Amino acid sequence: MNRLNQILLLVFLCAAYGASSQISSEINGKIKGAKGKTIYLMHEEKGKLVACDSSNINLFGSYKLNANVVLDDFYRVSLDKKDGIILILKGDEKLKIKSTTDFKSMNYSVSGSADSELIQDFFSMKLNPSVSKDSLREYATHFVENNAKSLAVFLALNEVKDLAASIDVAEKGIGESYPNSIYHNALKRTQQAIKSQAAQAGNSPAGKLAPELNMPNPEGEILTLESLRGKVVLIDFWASWCGPCRRENPNVVRLYNQYKDQGFEVFSVSLDKNKAKWEAAIIKDNLNWSSHVSDLKGWGSAATSLYGFRGIPYTVLIDREGKIIQTRLRGAALEKKLEEIFSK
Repeated sequence: MNRLNQILLLVFLCAAYGASSQISSEINGKIKGAKGKTIYLMHEEKGKLVACDSSNINLFGSYKLNANVVLDDFYRVSLDKKDGIILILKGDEKLKIKSTTDFKSMNYSVSGSADSELIQDFFSMKLNPSVSKDSLREYATHFVENNAKSLAVFLALNEVKDLAASIDVAEKGIGESYPNSIYHNALKRTQQAIKSQAAQAGNSPAGKLAPELNMPNPEGEILTLESLRGKVVLIDFWASWCGPCRRENPNVVRLYNQYKDQGFEVFSVSLDKNKAKWEAAIIKDNLNWSSHVSDLKGWGSAATSLYGFRGIPYTVLIDREGKIIQTRLRGAALEKKLEEIFSK
């Protein structure tokens, strides 16, 4: 099952909501090797990270930041206005941070905010090279169970063993601490999406004609799925910002090179909004087939409703007549299916 990364990412980046009296939070920090630089407190507003306060770092590496917090939300302390230390501010808190300029999560300490301390704990485990993937999933699962009422669980949900089960736990906990909030409502929507995906999996579209796709390539030329009729085609829904998609790309490249002379083609449909990042990812990942399309509308793309998926990577393998063979094929499963098709 797709892990619904995009839904959870949107939750994580969500802006503060509603309107209420503002309560100030204060951050006192000390950072090594950054004398004279400017440090920023960032917050998501109308889809963009913006600076809500800034401070010059003095001779001793110290700085002070303030935030007028309307309601509990995610913030970042950053030197470059992009990455940085992730915090949860609730208002009327006095945080202390010690860090280095690279802001790696194992190289900073935070106190004065229980939720922000949880975030540090989680990333200290996630970024520890000695922790295996299985151990991280076990830890993340228990992290959600033990901290279900904290917004920090949103950082762990993409790493859990069983997403559906952990979403249920988080929905109940966040429902108690933040009822009817954007966080609670997003978890409820994710629950519904998981159920919908399970229903779709039980109602396989195999044998049906794949819906037609007509979209521009990076040069603006309209490419159609129908133009590839006569070939076995993997429709690959992906995006430059999708980590699992990028990690799967080398496997798709390898299989394309192996079977392209036997009539195998890839039709890549990107859910990017930024054309430059889309094009750069094509080059960097060596996606050396010619069928790359996108309407640059992200999750608003017509392809998402046409094919009914809610998470990427999502693949649809179709035969030479344009009929669906199977969906959600990745990794070894995709390799096995192509071997079966082209060995006949």
